[in-house]
Amino acid sequence: MPYIEKNANILQFDRDINNIVDIPMRACYHLVPEEFSQNSLYGISKTIKQYAGIQPKKKLLAPIEHGCYLDDSGAPDDDPFARAIITFSEFRKEVISKYTERKVLPIGPCIHYAELIDIETLKDYKKKLGKTLLFFPAHSTHLIKTSFNHLQAIEWLRRVSKDHQFESVLICFYWKDCRPEIVELYLNAGFHCTTAGHIYDWNFLNRLKSIIWLSDVTASNAIGTHIGYCIYMNKPHWLFEQQIICTADVLINIPLKIRVENGIKSYQERKTYQSISSHLTNLFRDISLSVTHDQYEACNYFWGFNCIKTAEEMKRELTPLIE
Repeated sequence: MPYIEKNANILQFDRDINNIVDIPMRACYHLVPEEFSQNSLYGISKTIKQYAGIQPKKKLLAPIEHGCYLDDSGAPDDDPFARAIITFSEFRKEVISKYTERKVLPIGPCIHYAELIDIETLKDYKKKLGKTLLFFPAHSTHLIKTSFNHLQAIEWLRRVSKDHQFESVLICFYWKDCRPEIVELYLNAGFHCTTAGHIYDWNFLNRLKSIIWLSDVTASNAIGTHIGYCIYMNKPHWLFEQQIICTADVLINIPLKIRVENGIKSYQERKTYQSISSHLTNLFRDISLSVTHDQYEACNYFWGFNCIKTAEEMKRELTPLIE
């Protein structure tokens, strides 16, 4: 945990944190079968092609935005050889179209196209967990290190889980943040810990969907793609406001580190991002045991719930983009 397993669709809790397999990014690129490497992140391209009945080994000549972008920038994954750009929502399509003449295809939240792991296994997990609060800690990336006060987050989780009589608290870590010194804090608090898998795990979305399915209520301490996924799956979401510090990863080279740090600052200072982030924070800061109308409509707008494709529609849209 985390791991690359092309065929194993499993879900594990409280795995031995001293035996974590942290696969370096540089060792993974030869495993990427896609024309655009970002399409292999979290198994998104494989998941979409499988849903549409297209062989996973076929190349999709369209970069996929693998997260929900909340600003007015162009597509970070645009490429001169792309036949189209795939994104979440009409909102994002309108933004991207200002920067490119390529076709922009909104398909809604990618979690829709993922499959649950064995339902009987999930039911067994759910029976053992009982009423569950699922927490997504603010996470790092392969270029960015994210840090915050974990003890403060744990104290908040203890309080709200007691107040609302949760039987289990489940922590879903990002693969890069599965470090013993961090995971131990949550295990010692009596929480369960898991992960959806490595960034190049083809079954990542299937596990993530299964983990969200197990929950009764979800929570996090940062705005991110996970919120729209949870609301789409009709899981209430609570936002614990906390200071999150983002810095360039110490392992990357100096020129890239400078670009990453400038990118973080630029993104956070964009007025569109600040406005949207503030709006979503206001919507999710109050504790609610059901998804509110305003929360659903906001996530529909940014995550594109109304852009979901049937299998037939997806195949028709992707066929001209397949080689």
